[in-house]
Amino acid sequence: AGAEAMKRASSLLLSVVLVGGTVPLAQAASPPPVAQAAQPLVTMEDGLRQVIDEALAANLELRASGATVQQRLAALDQARARYLPVIDFAARYSMADGGRTIEFPVGDLLNPVYETLDQMLLAQGQAPQFPRVRNESIAFLRDQEQETKLLLEQPLYEPRIRPAVDATRADAARAEADLAALRSQVIRDVKQAYYRWIAAQQAVTVLDATLEATRENLKANASLYRNGKVTRDLVYRAEADVLEVEQERLATASRVRIAQSYVNLLRNAPLTQPLPNAALDAETIERFRARLLAVLAGRQADAPRLQDLASQRREELKSLDAAIAVGEARQDLARAAFKPSLAFGAEAGIQGTEYGFADEDRYVLASLVLRFNAFRGGADQAALREARALTEQLRATRELAGQRVRLEVQQALENFEVAEASLDTAAKRAEAANGAFTITSRKRDLGQINQAEFIDARRAQTDAQLNVTRVRAEYLARLAELEFSIGDARRLEQERM
Repeated sequence: AGAEAMKRASSLLLSVVLVGGTVPLAQAASPPPVAQAAQPLVTMEDGLRQVIDEALAANLELRASGATVQQRLAALDQARARYLPVIDFAARYSMADGGRTIEFPVGDLLNPVYETLDQMLLAQGQAPQFPRVRNESIAFLRDQEQETKLLLEQPLYEPRIRPAVDATRADAARAEADLAALRSQVIRDVKQAYYRWIAAQQAVTVLDATLEATRENLKANASLYRNGKVTRDLVYRAEADVLEVEQERLATASRVRIAQSYVNLLRNAPLTQPLPNAALDAETIERFRARLLAVLAGRQADAPRLQDLASQRREELKSLDAAIAVGEARQDLARAAFKPSLAFGAEAGIQGTEYGFADEDRYVLASLVLRFNAFRGGADQAALREARALTEQLRATRELAGQRVRLEVQQALENFEVAEASLDTAAKRAEAANGAFTITSRKRDLGQINQAEFIDARRAQTDAQLNVTRVRAEYLARLAELEFSIGDARRLEQERM
């Protein structure tokens, strides 16, 4: 009984020493700062909305793709304009010197006749009456000339116009689908990058708390060593534990800065610009689960239905459908080369050496122009074969892409199910590790365990807390991937499957 009482007294004295003892931390470096100062917490939905809206408004890839869409729409307007008449105004004023001439010997032809007639008049006693003319030299180019006119051209039958319009319309639809696909990809990437950043932020918070615990442990072991209760190796072991946590925190803080830079890169902002901070906690997960899990079902039995929806809604597939339409329009365009074309043309204006509106100055000209390609060395047939081959290639590519989309949906759904199943496991693991560390800390304070057991319990707790953050971020990232693979999560939510 006396020995038991002495043991209890020693434990009580040790607890007083551990609580009241103060020692300096042996060469412990202060934790490095993270990428940004503490920001007020917002909900995950508000934070996502902010970074996604900024990314969609400022992302450089989206800006370039949007310009491509505008280019295709302008090309479509140009193709449609060929249905309408073309009216041009033209004016020309010319001055010429030299050039070719036509020699017209009118004098040589008429003067002998005039001479004979005059001789006949003289024989009758009359005076000569016929003049003498000189040979004429007519220049091809007038010294001065003007021509001012309006021209009208209107195709009456042109088989190339319609397939050209169809091709440019399908090309514009393809550009719009590519833009929509890029928008979906940017939204997915922003979500996943934002989740990684928040998870890294919370990992730093966990390591800060762990670092404080390891420093307290170092103080306790230093106090025990000064009082002759333990050997110096336990102090070294505790100091090494502090340095290990500091090193891990340093690496995690670097990941925070990298994740922040990537989010800012996606939204075309300065890489160090602060981000809205949100809590990645159980309540956030439950909100996402209640709002989206019921819509997406999250069961393997729903995979065929989700795959069918993805086949209808993925913008990448719509882009390939538009490309096939382009190929078919090009076939029609190649066939149109074997058909004639008919156009109406008219022009009206004035011309002459001077500007005037007299009858001799005005003119009107109207024409019907029929054109038929009789022979081009087989070029038209080759163009038709090329268009057919291109269309077949696109159809094969579309079929392969559809299979890949179905595979992506299946893989995304399975990954989402695994991440969802890991949530409860990670939470229970963290709860168990926290309880074990609490008991181990009390035993350490009473001197009932060695340093290795305490450090193992601390590591288990830290790993479990970091794992909870990682699993939650992974869950949201897999959910974002599933939304992307289906193609339109908002529409799914409206339909309430």
